[in-house]
Amino acid sequence: MPIINKVTELIKYGEEFYIMKKYNQALIKDKNKKQVYHMIEDIPGISRAQIADAMKVSKTTVSALVDELMQEGFVLDEGVSESGRQGRKPNSLVVNSEKNKIVVLDWRKEVLAISLVDAGIEVELTQDYYLKQEEKLEKLRESFHDFMENSCREINVMGICLIIPGMIDEKADEIISVVLQEEGEERYKISQLRNIFVGYPLAVLNDTACYAYAENVFGQLEGDSCIYININDGVGAAIIHNGNLLGGASGMASQFGHFSVDRKGLPCSCGNRGCLENQIGELALPRQFKQFGITYKKAQEEKLLFKDLAYLVEQGNCNAARLMESMAEDFSYALCNAVALFHPEEIVIGGIGRKLGDSFLEDLKRYMKKMGFRQFMSDVKVAYTELKEESVIQGAAKYYIDNYFRFNDTDPEQYFCG
Repeated sequence: MPIINKVTELIKYGEEFYIMKKYNQALIKDKNKKQVYHMIEDIPGISRAQIADAMKVSKTTVSALVDELMQEGFVLDEGVSESGRQGRKPNSLVVNSEKNKIVVLDWRKEVLAISLVDAGIEVELTQDYYLKQEEKLEKLRESFHDFMENSCREINVMGICLIIPGMIDEKADEIISVVLQEEGEERYKISQLRNIFVGYPLAVLNDTACYAYAENVFGQLEGDSCIYININDGVGAAIIHNGNLLGGASGMASQFGHFSVDRKGLPCSCGNRGCLENQIGELALPRQFKQFGITYKKAQEEKLLFKDLAYLVEQGNCNAARLMESMAEDFSYALCNAVALFHPEEIVIGGIGRKLGDSFLEDLKRYMKKMGFRQFMSDVKVAYTELKEESVIQGAAKYYIDNYFRFNDTDPEQYFCG
C-alpha cells in the first residue's frame, strides 16, 4: 500500500478515535451529571460535599456538574443549611420543581387522565378527558393540545409519558391491548402515537410496569424480588429482581392476565381459553354476577365494580361470597405457578383490585397454602400495595427520568418504547 494511503488511513482513524473519545466523554459526563441530579432529587437539601463523599469524586468535579445543572435551570441552591459539622456551613441543593415538569397521559378505556408531574415526582394536577368510542386518536390529540395550551405555557417540559394498558411491541409497531381495542378492531400503531406528540420527547410505557416501578422506588418492599400484580379491567404482572424491572416497561416480558386457569374455559380475544383476566378482571363481573345468580341494581349506564362485589360480601350475600372465593381460587392457581417459576419474596397486589378488600386477600392466601409448592409458599409474603392510585403516574415519570432523560441530548423528536 502506498505511504500516502497509509497516512490518510491513520489520519482518518485518528479522527474517528477523537470523535469516539469525545462521544464517550460526553456519555460519562452525562452519566455523572444524572447521578448528581438523582441524589439531589432523592435527598432534597443535600450539599455538594455530601454528594462528593457519596460519589467518591472530588468536590471540584461535583461543583462543576452542579453549576451546569444550575445554569440549565434543573437545580437550585437554597443557601446555607444547618449541619453537624464544624466550620463553614454547606449550601442546600434541590431540584427546580417549579420550572421543570413531565406530562403523563394515562390512557384508559373511556377516560384519558393527563397529569403534570414536577421534577420532584409530585403530581401537581390531573385533568380527565372523556374519550368517544370512535376517533379516539383524534380525541387524544385534541386533549393533549388543550392540556398543553392551558397548563404548560411557561414551564420546561422534560418529556411526555404515555401509559398504555397493554403491550408495546416496538418491532411490529403495534399496541396490543384488549382494554383499548374492541374485538376485531385494528391495533393502534406506535408511529401514529408518535405523530400526536410532535415536538416533545415521548416514552410509551405499560401501565403495570409503571405501577411496579413506583412500588420499587416509593413502596415498602422488604426483599430483593417481587411480583407486582395489577388487577383492573384486565390483569397484568411485572417482576422486580435486585431492584430492577425485568424486561423494561413495554409489557412484553410477560402476560400474566392471559395465563389460562381453565383450558376448557371461555375463548379469549388473545386466542387462548380460560384466561385469568376473563375470570377475575373487573370487565368480567357482569358475566360472573349472572353466572353466580347475583342481582345488584345499578343505573343502566353504570358498570359493575369490584367495590360492589366487596359490599355484597360484607352484607352477607352468599352468592357474592361464592363468586369472590371462586375468583380467589383462580387467582391463586395462577399465582402458585408464577411463584414456582420465579420464587419471589413478595407478591404485591395493586390496581383497583384492592377494592375487593380483606376477604378476597384472606381467601387468596388460604388457597395458595393449599395448592402451591409448600416451601415457596411459606417464603412469599402476599399483600395489597400501600401506594395510592396516582402511583402509576409517579412511576411513569420516575421511570422516564431514570432511564431515558439525558441532559446533553434534548432532541425533541426522540421516543422510547417500554
